[in-house]
Amino acid sequence: MSEQSLSSIQLNDEEIDILENDYDSLLYGLIHFDKPEDLPRRQFLLMAIQFYEEKIRNEKESLQIAQYYINIGHWHLLLEDFSKALSAYQAAYALDTKLNQNPEFLFGLGIVYHHYGADNHAIRAYQQVLYVDSQFLRRSDVHLRLGLIYKKLGDYSSSLKYFQRALGDSTSTCSLTRSELSYLIGFVYEQQGHLTEAENLYEKLLQQQDIISTKLEGKILRQLGWLYFYAPITNNSNTDNLNLERENQIKKAINTLEQACKSDPTCGITYYYLGRCYAALRKHTEAFYTYRNCVDKLDQNADVWCSIGVLYQHQNQTMDALQAFVCAIQIDNKHAIAWMDLGILYETSGQAQDALFCYKKAILDKDESWNPELINRINQLQSCLAQIPEGAIGKQPRGPLPKVEDAFTLPIPVELTAKQQQMATTSSATTSLPTPTSTNVSNQPYISSSEILPPPSSSILTSNIKPSIDVIRIDKRLLTNDQSIRPKRIKTEPTLSFTSNTSSNDLQKIIKHSSSPLPPLPVSYLPDGHIPKPPPIPKMTSFDLNPATPSVILETRREATSTQLQQYCFSQPICIVRGIANVLKLDLGLFSTKTLVESQPDHPIEVRTQRQQATDENFDFTSMTTPLKNVWKYQSTRSYTTIAKYAQYQAYSYHDMVKDELNEPILPSINTNSSLITNSNMIMTNGTSKKVTNNKTSNTNSSISSIRIIKSGTNVDLSDERKWAAQLSELTKLPLFMRVVSAGNLLSHVGYTVLGMNSVQLYMKVPGSRTPGHQENNNFCAININIGPGDCEWFAVANEYWGVIHTLCEKNGVDFLTGSWWPILDDLYDAQVPVYRFIQKPGDLVFVNTGCIYWVQSIGWCNNISWNAGPLTYNQYYASIERYEWNRLCSCKSIVPMVHLSWNIARNIRINDRHLFELIKFILHQSLKYIQLTLSYLEQQFGRGVDVRKQLRTLHEPAHYCITCDYEVFNILFITEIDRKHVVRCLDCALQYDKQLENVVVLYQFTLDDLKTVYDQFQLYLLPTLNSTTRSITNT
Repeated sequence: MSEQSLSSIQLNDEEIDILENDYDSLLYGLIHFDKPEDLPRRQFLLMAIQFYEEKIRNEKESLQIAQYYINIGHWHLLLEDFSKALSAYQAAYALDTKLNQNPEFLFGLGIVYHHYGADNHAIRAYQQVLYVDSQFLRRSDVHLRLGLIYKKLGDYSSSLKYFQRALGDSTSTCSLTRSELSYLIGFVYEQQGHLTEAENLYEKLLQQQDIISTKLEGKILRQLGWLYFYAPITNNSNTDNLNLERENQIKKAINTLEQACKSDPTCGITYYYLGRCYAALRKHTEAFYTYRNCVDKLDQNADVWCSIGVLYQHQNQTMDALQAFVCAIQIDNKHAIAWMDLGILYETSGQAQDALFCYKKAILDKDESWNPELINRINQLQSCLAQIPEGAIGKQPRGPLPKVEDAFTLPIPVELTAKQQQMATTSSATTSLPTPTSTNVSNQPYISSSEILPPPSSSILTSNIKPSIDVIRIDKRLLTNDQSIRPKRIKTEPTLSFTSNTSSNDLQKIIKHSSSPLPPLPVSYLPDGHIPKPPPIPKMTSFDLNPATPSVILETRREATSTQLQQYCFSQPICIVRGIANVLKLDLGLFSTKTLVESQPDHPIEVRTQRQQATDENFDFTSMTTPLKNVWKYQSTRSYTTIAKYAQYQAYSYHDMVKDELNEPILPSINTNSSLITNSNMIMTNGTSKKVTNNKTSNTNSSISSIRIIKSGTNVDLSDERKWAAQLSELTKLPLFMRVVSAGNLLSHVGYTVLGMNSVQLYMKVPGSRTPGHQENNNFCAININIGPGDCEWFAVANEYWGVIHTLCEKNGVDFLTGSWWPILDDLYDAQVPVYRFIQKPGDLVFVNTGCIYWVQSIGWCNNISWNAGPLTYNQYYASIERYEWNRLCSCKSIVPMVHLSWNIARNIRINDRHLFELIKFILHQSLKYIQLTLSYLEQQFGRGVDVRKQLRTLHEPAHYCITCDYEVFNILFITEIDRKHVVRCLDCALQYDKQLENVVVLYQFTLDDLKTVYDQFQLYLLPTLNSTTRSITNT
């Protein structure tokens, strides 16, 4: 099409209004353009795209250009042209306007990232949608898509949570039916091993045959039949009865799977499952028939070919079995079962060397517990082959099968050849990330502003004849389950610009004159209202990647209680204070294992079973072959015992390691730095580092098996003042800013015990016990004292680098907030992250400042005590509220209820720091605004239909959190019943649960007048005579 015809495309105001207000990402999946009757709409969108591309060339205002790009992105998305949609969305994002917080834009961007498999970017985009608009019209679809991504990533706990939220949402539009969502939940139950729950859910769904589709019925029957096949038999009868019960169970599975084939004869997986059942009953003819059906219906499936190989092997058709196993491995080179079965085939044919090669391939990347019998068989074969002279191995007669390296050069079956050709043709046509942006998607979220859309293609349009208005209109009822058409949300909450002088009456007047049929959105407690995000990478400067750790050596009590010590600790990311126990005469023996056993032997303790490793390494023990792979993911298992039993384990481990020390020579590679060695350190070095250092290719398996499995005692709660009076009293000798309880400690004003934060926790360790990498809850400070007798090694990174570590966690497949990870130092150094590394000796106190990331490993046998502290400073409060909002974005519970805490601070403390005062006042303002908007909404929408009842807080009553979204619920509580238990929900989740609130009890815990009084009386406190002096001290 010529430039003249392009410029002649004109749209009138009504058409532009329909395009900009109706055709956006909300329609994705609800309307399609693949039918002949949809051609006019498709043509209209193509014309609109070119019309807006021309407008971009003539526009200079960045905000307007960004809006045009967003519109173009939406229309390409609806046309399922994902490459151009991504390019347009990223061009809009790169302009960095306020439109980047538009939920429809973020939803479309998430869909495109999801389509291209950029899972972390898709997760973040979807999370931002829910953060910006918790009542988003396609909210259920956002939850569904998050559930699908987490299911793909193997995070079944998160997947289940989002699937259940999608299912429980009765007010927003979802692209799947409730039955389909329930099926996904059942599938996740299976993956989690909750087979009873899965079976009950599947059977319940099958009772609703009138409302489920035939295809869904086939899927449910397929999974149910397979569950019948592999579910364990719990009956403890004799062997004959067990065999009979097993046979009946398989027959039941076959019957169910045959029904599934009738419901959906196109599903190849169903035929594969059916073939497995027939094979288990030794019905080989039926098994071959169903496997062949499966091959015809599945593109490529290694499991199918592996099963076919097993059948051939049972029929003594060894060459056919060999070819089938080779087919399976060609499809999936890491298919462990196929390699193992091929090894068995070679061994039964008398070809031990080929068998050994296959067995070793089978255990690649597998945990040693995966198949102990196979590992024993490998060791036996290696021993047998080692006894044969080297020259004799090559002279042995050739076996009936070709050697393993030759087997993969043999012609493969016609079926697989056809499938491979088909897959090659298909893969060339499948979509992939567009070349200009693929690198950017993997490394950073969005492209630069210079990467704009290419000029329009001259062949994109075949005609510029516009369809009629009636044809292009959209039925808005597509977007809602309500009987009335629900409008797209337009923010109508009062946009009062906050000042600390704003009174509660001023706020109420503005709210009184605003009304909206929609419930209020949750407010942001960040002063600028931005979507929280990790900090940018700090600017590169010349610095040491191994900086000296800030440290203080105390010699007098006066130094320990001086303000200089407090100021120094607050000015450093982390600080080690030596000598504090001596100068303050702290009796750390009160926290020794001996005293603990004597005083509270039956007190519970959490135990973490883990691997003992060198401090700066984290091996992947799921691998049975060399070289071992350094990974970030750190694995441990949880159990519980008592202090007395763990103390006994501590003693036994000491004697065992001393025995090893006496029986094994010391390596020359041991660090003999006298400042780092104690008796326990030396034993630790010999017991662990030596085994890792000696890990050579020739003795890999023996080295791995010799590395100890240890148990670390953690989270011993010392909050009970009746049990631990002596211990807690001893800690009152510490300086005020380090104490567990003090007026200047923010956490002392929470009003109830938050375990491990405003209460003491104790850790009982053996050499190698690890505390994985983390930041403290809500970025509060932490105090840790080593009781001894052994040492601990610490690693720490300053708060400004948490964004870099967050990115590295994503890259390594672990969750920064909730995952268990042990950073690899080389990765940090490559990312230019400075790491503090130091030894904490008995009696040393470590002060972890706001937001510092750290991880710890014990070198010797020791106990540690720790708790959190909240300095009354602006930096601490802002970091805590910022993490509070980041947690909300990530659907992660904030252990410290910052809104509840802010109201208590306003009641209890006078603030003389203006920045801190204005931040707390803003939080109170946002909280009070949301409460008034909620009450106003309830009154307008429900009137007397909803009775807001009074229920005052009790002493030490914990803060409340929504049972669905884990967000803090302050003052207005929405109570529902689950399994005869009353639970709290927030307004949004209560409306999703019951949009008429008919089965919801609404409570308030503080009167509005009470909160207004607290708000108005909270004022900046100025010292009348010391203002100038205070400023000068602060500046120094």
